[in-house]
Amino acid sequence: MKAIVIDRPCEAADLEVRELPDLQPAPGMLTIDVAYIGVGHVDIMLRRGEFGSLVPMPVVPGLEVSGYVRAIGEGTKGFYVGQPVVSMTLMDLGGYASVAQVRPELTVPLDQLGRELDMASAAAAVVNLTTAYMTIRNVISMQEGDNILIHAAAGGLGSFLGQVARHLGAGKVLGTVGSVEKTKLAASLGYDELFLRSDFIEPIRKMTGPRGIDAVLDPVGGDMRTQSQELLRPMGQMVMLGNASGEGDVLQSSNEIWLFNKFLKGFNIGGYSQFAPAEVGQAVKEALPLLASGEIRAEVLGVFPLEKASEAHELLEEKNTVGKLLLKVGE
Repeated sequence: MKAIVIDRPCEAADLEVRELPDLQPAPGMLTIDVAYIGVGHVDIMLRRGEFGSLVPMPVVPGLEVSGYVRAIGEGTKGFYVGQPVVSMTLMDLGGYASVAQVRPELTVPLDQLGRELDMASAAAAVVNLTTAYMTIRNVISMQEGDNILIHAAAGGLGSFLGQVARHLGAGKVLGTVGSVEKTKLAASLGYDELFLRSDFIEPIRKMTGPRGIDAVLDPVGGDMRTQSQELLRPMGQMVMLGNASGEGDVLQSSNEIWLFNKFLKGFNIGGYSQFAPAEVGQAVKEALPLLASGEIRAEVLGVFPLEKASEAHELLEEKNTVGKLLLKVGE
């Protein structure tokens, strides 16, 4: 089998494909012949070694794959060899490979969705769409008519957050982007209004008036979190979903949270899947049919061969991307 192995923190140009022994499924697991692999900011953080001892090297990155069931581990039921599937490898990683081992709880047969869903869209959507779905439905328990503010509106996660919020009945769906060029795409993804991250506080405050924002969803991190809290209404919620900015941690006054009646939450689908894999798997099964039916779409920016993963990483590091990047394994 082919795989990209990271032995030490490195630059994108250092990524290369190696030959490894074929994986055999452990009891209770599956192996799949990979077709498409999602590329995300977490992969860049892994490559740079930003998780330290939490993710020891060597490591094969990759959180999401689509493909066909290759072999079925002892005790695993509900799948057949050759079945088209999409899966989240998440904390197990291992997606940047021609063969991946996956957990059945986090794997969804594409031929059981009731509607056709292509392999590329499935791989592009499975982690970010499920994260968006669980964030809005479970984490903030959004009520119909709520005003939602989403940062990085045109990013891999933001492109689904806006659509899911609109689908589930949000009032105003507002977003921020890093450049004017990104507003065109984001405008087609469920957003009512878009603002530059360099200047969003006053325009949004004027728009929402005394009601304010019911929830802020933030994959960016850094100063965006402290600034955005000014817009939250009493009992409003801020959900931290990532740190794409790469900025350092932000200190927060607990007294301020108490005095102004604010809620700060964090959601990491990888960590939560270790605690409640069946719940996350059920969310995947509920979210993917929205994609298959066309109610929500996956915005695929580009597809690269596995051997050119370095080019995908370099493009993502430029922070000018909109939507999702994919790697493709040979036919």
